[in-house]
Amino acid sequence: MKGKALRQRMEELLPVFGLEKSRDRRVEHFSGGMKRRLNLVAGLLHSPEILFLDEPTVGVDVHSKKVIIENLFEINRGGTTIIYTSHYLEEAENLCSYIAIIDEGHIITRGTLKEILDKESICQSLEEVFLALTGKTLRD
Repeated sequence: MKGKALRQRMEELLPVFGLEKSRDRRVEHFSGGMKRRLNLVAGLLHSPEILFLDEPTVGVDVHSKKVIIENLFEINRGGTTIIYTSHYLEEAENLCSYIAIIDEGHIITRGTLKEILDKESICQSLEEVFLALTGKTLRD
């Protein structure tokens, strides 16, 4: 994207992620949360059909996390498919309509949250499912 189209899209997205007042600041002076939100702006500039996100809330403050999560729901409702990776399994429970748990490069279970919890009937959460399927031993 270039020129007017790029500027217009930036004018749309910066306020959504609370960055309109920082548009003239150098990124090197941004906080971690601001950088994560700016990454989302960059990923959304061209209005992708599919958005790949790798742990978008790692290392951010509570306010940034709230803005990110709320906007991901809106982006998804608008028709964008989101592929979301996270070690925060509670986020996956709350955000994802379809889940795949991967361990050592292999999908060990997948489905809706309900389907996964039904398969592992003694488990009440994705974290419990993960530990039941992979064990509780540390892996360094």
